[in-house]
Amino acid sequence: MSVRSFFRKSGAVAAIAAALSGVMASPASAQDGNGAFAVSEDDFLMLQMRVGSYAMPLDIRGYQFNDGDDVCLDLADVIQSLDLPVRLDKKSRRATGWLFSEDQSFALDREAGTVQNVNNGQAPVAGDIIDTPEGWCVEVQALSRWFGVTFRPDIYNSIVSLESDRKLPFLEAIERRSRAARLRPRKASFDLSEYPRADADYRVWRTPSVDVVARTDVRHAKGGGTNANGRYELFASGEALGASIEARVASDNNFVPNTVRVRAFRQDPDANLLGPLKATQVIAGDVTGEQGRLTAFGGIGRGLYVSNQPLGRSNLFSTTVLRGTLPVGWDAELYRNGQLIAFQAEARDGRYEFEDVELYYGRNEFEIVLYGPQGQEKRERVSQPVGYNTIEPGKTYYWAHALQDNKSLIEIGSVPEIAGQQRGPWRLGVGFEHGIDQQTSVSGGFHSVFLRGRRKNFAEATLTRTQGAWQVEATGAADEDGAFATRLAAAGRVGRFNLGTDVLWINGGYESEFVAPGTAHQVSLRADTSLRLGRLTLPLQASVARTTLRDGRSATQFSGSTSFNIKGLNVTSQLAHRVVEQSLEEGIDTDTELKVLANARVFGLRVRGTAEIGLAGEDPGLRSVRLSTRKRLTERSDLSVNADYLPRSETGFFNLGYTHLFDKFALSANASYSTAGTIGAGLSLAFSLGPDPANGGVRVTNERIARRGQAVVKVFLDENGNGIRDGDEPLLPDVDAAAGMRISQVPTNEDGRTVIDGLTPYKPVLVRLDEGSLGDPYLTPASTGMVIVPRPGVPLEVELPVGRSGEVEGLLLSTSGYEMQGVQLELVDARGAVIAETISEFDGFFLFDGVPYGTYRLRIAPGMARRLEVKSVLETGVTVGKPDEITRLGTIKLEAGLPTTIAGGEIAEEAAPGS
Repeated sequence: MSVRSFFRKSGAVAAIAAALSGVMASPASAQDGNGAFAVSEDDFLMLQMRVGSYAMPLDIRGYQFNDGDDVCLDLADVIQSLDLPVRLDKKSRRATGWLFSEDQSFALDREAGTVQNVNNGQAPVAGDIIDTPEGWCVEVQALSRWFGVTFRPDIYNSIVSLESDRKLPFLEAIERRSRAARLRPRKASFDLSEYPRADADYRVWRTPSVDVVARTDVRHAKGGGTNANGRYELFASGEALGASIEARVASDNNFVPNTVRVRAFRQDPDANLLGPLKATQVIAGDVTGEQGRLTAFGGIGRGLYVSNQPLGRSNLFSTTVLRGTLPVGWDAELYRNGQLIAFQAEARDGRYEFEDVELYYGRNEFEIVLYGPQGQEKRERVSQPVGYNTIEPGKTYYWAHALQDNKSLIEIGSVPEIAGQQRGPWRLGVGFEHGIDQQTSVSGGFHSVFLRGRRKNFAEATLTRTQGAWQVEATGAADEDGAFATRLAAAGRVGRFNLGTDVLWINGGYESEFVAPGTAHQVSLRADTSLRLGRLTLPLQASVARTTLRDGRSATQFSGSTSFNIKGLNVTSQLAHRVVEQSLEEGIDTDTELKVLANARVFGLRVRGTAEIGLAGEDPGLRSVRLSTRKRLTERSDLSVNADYLPRSETGFFNLGYTHLFDKFALSANASYSTAGTIGAGLSLAFSLGPDPANGGVRVTNERIARRGQAVVKVFLDENGNGIRDGDEPLLPDVDAAAGMRISQVPTNEDGRTVIDGLTPYKPVLVRLDEGSLGDPYLTPASTGMVIVPRPGVPLEVELPVGRSGEVEGLLLSTSGYEMQGVQLELVDARGAVIAETISEFDGFFLFDGVPYGTYRLRIAPGMARRLEVKSVLETGVTVGKPDEITRLGTIKLEAGLPTTIAGGEIAEEAAPGS
């Protein structure tokens, strides 16, 4: 039986299912040596906590495990999101406090392996907790039992709902705060602007970092000759003349450079560029313009772009375009709310581009997963909510561009012409968006482009309004000849359904880069929901779009998609049916195509499959199929296998690759074979080089340092407590540091320096020390950290002080002399700043650890003191320092009376209520 007949008889879907059948019987998350489930980055989740109609401000980290059937949530995130008075101490491996109300005590002891609350008594923890890089991840069923509520994760919508059959006290507090928010703004619970910031000036010159990818192949064709080819790509980023510089050089298959892209730019999330213009980004060189709604595309070419829009913000409504860098030999997968929706193989222009990606009302969490030829795996996350306030009332955003279409700043040799692509004409555009109120905004724009042999000018205006669970957008556009188009789009939610509609009317023969010649009108409808079938969540999407031309011809497109995840197998299927109604003589043309995307991981083995099948039309049957898998052999090496089949040529392609990750570079070797008789072999090399900010000189690494930011952390012992390193203060080795979710790969060297790579450019991040790595229990970070704004390829230096510290402990009794648990206590310095916080445990014991040397006042948190109707300040001269690092306060009894507070370093009585 031929390869083609096998696929036709058995079906591509069955072939992929057979190839992945081992996944169905094998766990996607292996168990570790202790019998607990081990999780991987592939199973990582970021969920929004919902309580009724309220969304908690902090997201919850978690993981899928046990073949994807179960979910665990990070306990610290749950505590913080719900603002529970529970103290989690990783050193003692305990969590104590109370849940939702003071009579609901809670105690978790991992050493004893027990959890206890007043409702359920004491119970064993067993395997309910999974240790992850983030902390303690608790299985949702166990967490529901412990808390006496129900946590219900919805992976598809990236939320976890908290359900309870009783009115939770904290929910009443949320409702009170919601009412109060109408009277005064609410302060964010975690605001980076409250932390000290280390701004790095732009310099006349910063030596660039360079990412290098090179590949060479040898092929021998049956009955033909042998040929060799190779490609390389260089991407460099640094600073020159006070601006960031990026350059990309790529070659053709003969190692001859044929693409050069260079741009100089400044980006500032605080909008301090160009003086009164308050721009957030200024780019010159090879730029991408801003597209309109109904007028013109953004375009790519040499020119200038200026804007004050927030970095990374999209102004599109019902669809979006996701673009980014895709190096030589890399593939890209696109996920929306955890659902695999698209795949893109290597692109010759060095970019991935997912166009017309639909946006649904509410959260749209996109994740682009990039797979490299040396086994690399990078993840980029983008959030594009619809229906939320995207521009503040009274705020105005603007943008402007001028670029020469498809012309690079530096062109080498002759550039091949691409059908339908114009090279050389100038593309001009300017636009704005203004927030009218919390629900309404207006925008407008002007575009001038060279279209179908002539210069055309367009103007458009858009009104956007959010009402309840719906967002509506009305757009009008006109050209210089008086032709115009109007578009009405709406997206919203009804129950569990996301709905959307889009209607376009054309008058006077209007045509643009968005509207094809001869179009009379277009209409589209789409719907999206998810079904819960037992433990299986089945998302469903359906849409219909119809375009009618002025000569009576029409085209109708029906599409539907769904996906499921069973036993670690993630499958997405997309069905498209197109009907083109020609003239009476030409009849009706139809085409139906099914696309299947499959993804799985089993025992470290990555398995992916794609297939395109023609169900009706001119090319029925299987059109293409691809299978790929990767097996991690060691921490530094893996094996990959790829198989492709093209039915039209009845040709199969097979590729076997081996990759090893060295400290300085990654090396990959592959062998290939096709059923047409072609055999081949290849080598691929990837590395990065740049200045070594920790040790001096030049460093070579397998990390891609040119496209990401770097933080150089210098740690010193602040002996005089001024927060600044003086000349004789020692630098500290063997200390770990972190920036956001990124952790230093090695601790500080003898010079007290370490480097954190992989930071997202132009996104502020808090750089801090890992207190547990200090070694000496009486050393502690003397600051909460420092905020930096990373820049690509540029190491930014941060000095973080470490001070000597001690502990403060005592026993808290109520006014009646009983042990007092669940009371929030604070240590406050002479300036009135809270230095440390803790919560008294079930026996009244409290402990402040890692307290810097100094004199403090001990108080009950003011809000709790008011509720308890006791004095706030308990002790006024708590001194931490030598010779005893432990300050023992003994027994402290609460005193009834008016609460007290600290103002300007002095104790002041508060007024009684009603006075």
